[in-house]
Amino acid sequence: MDEALVKQLKQRVEAELRQREMDFVSYYLDELLKIEAKRHKELAALQNDLKNLISRVQNRLKNLKSSKTG
Repeated sequence: MDEALVKQLKQRVEAELRQREMDFVSYYLDELLKIEAKRHKELAALQNDLKNLISRVQNRLKNLKSSKTG
């Protein structure tokens, strides 16, 4: 393979990974900001919202791991 082509492909992959990471971080930042904006009156309500978010993240991670292609 041509070195220039390999370099170009590598740059494209790195840019795609950066974009996906930015999307991921932005999404979960928004989710955390929504939880913060609720201004919970009790600690239990905050803990419940955080547990729900943790559960969603764990489920997403589980789905990503199970859908790996070889």
